[in-house]
Amino acid sequence: MTERPAPFFYAADGDAFTPTGLAASPWERGKQNGVALGGLLTHLVEQVPATVAMTTARLTIDILSAADFAPTIGHARTVREGRRIQMVEAELLTGDRVVARATALRVRKADTPMIATPNPYPPPEDVAPSDFMGNRAFGGSMETRLVRGGLRTRGPGTLWVRFAHEHVKGVTLSPLLRTAILGDFGGGLGSEIDSEVWTYANLDIAVHLVREPVGEWLLIDARTASAGQGVGRSDMVLADRDGPFARAHQTLFIAARG
Repeated sequence: MTERPAPFFYAADGDAFTPTGLAASPWERGKQNGVALGGLLTHLVEQVPATVAMTTARLTIDILSAADFAPTIGHARTVREGRRIQMVEAELLTGDRVVARATALRVRKADTPMIATPNPYPPPEDVAPSDFMGNRAFGGSMETRLVRGGLRTRGPGTLWVRFAHEHVKGVTLSPLLRTAILGDFGGGLGSEIDSEVWTYANLDIAVHLVREPVGEWLLIDARTASAGQGVGRSDMVLADRDGPFARAHQTLFIAARG
């Protein structure tokens, strides 16, 4: 049997990336979604070399405006070079407008003391398969196992996810890229807000890592906080089979529907 090609978000042509249907926004016709943009920025960041072995300790992604569903230009550069710390910046443009930007803080790898973090989560094999976002999400390539909560269930949520797509055609998903994509799930998974009455689009993603994840299955444990002033915050723990490896946050723009 011929193996089905992996679905992908973008096809690359030099500095330009042409979006596929996976990159289309479900909220606004003719625009790209946040998962697509954040993943593409992370891909660009990872193309920038380091002078020594480094690990990404922080990744921040800012969505600056709605991105047209059109060929998207991507650039990345080093803004601070060093043997201990490196800062990389990437940006995306549609037309002549910068629509999203990311920065990555890299730190040199070294043997240092480990500080154990308890792993309170069941392995994915102990959790029943779920249909978290529908069978067409990510081109039907994503597997999910819901530990608690749900996409339209108010309250904290915990979810195992296994991605099988390509963000850029022909490029295997890296651990950091899968982490960035998962960090976009927090606002929906852990929402405390009635989605029939309110919208809560995220304006950014910030991930702080102590290491890269290992293995195909990743877990997100998300909850939402808000003081009722039009803004909220999604707080996430990201884990793999070995336990938590990162914490992530989103700023949520809360507005009444209609």
